[in-house]
Amino acid sequence: MKIRDVMTPDAVAAHPETTLMAAAEMMRLLNVGALPVVEGERVVGIITDRDIVVRGLALGFNPRTASVADVMTRNVQTCSVDDDVEDVAQQMGELQVRRLLVVDERERLIGIVSLGDLAMEMEDQRLAGRVLEGISEPSTAMAH
Repeated sequence: MKIRDVMTPDAVAAHPETTLMAAAEMMRLLNVGALPVVEGERVVGIITDRDIVVRGLALGFNPRTASVADVMTRNVQTCSVDDDVEDVAQQMGELQVRRLLVVDERERLIGIVSLGDLAMEMEDQRLAGRVLEGISEPSTAMAH
């Protein structure tokens, strides 16, 4: 099975100059946890809800004036529509990421694929479990 069979096509993207507030509102309306960041036709990053909180709000950025470019991940790992689902799942586990952007040969956004998309379609559910285990980091409780 190929990524084209499981990805979400036509993903809504943010621009690097989009404010954090606007990006958060887009995520809320779309019920997603991440947005590709596109400038012109090229993917230049990805921003997650966690980026907004941990790299933005927690560091004192004003969400009404700070831009997506201030907190986004720039070196984005991507995949192709022709990549095998199991190969991409393994790549996600190795990279410890929950989603990859799907791009064409010119780095233009085609869609997005999440771990959930892959897990639903993977024939080997044990592999899906190992991928999830690989990207999940144990959390530590903070003492008060």
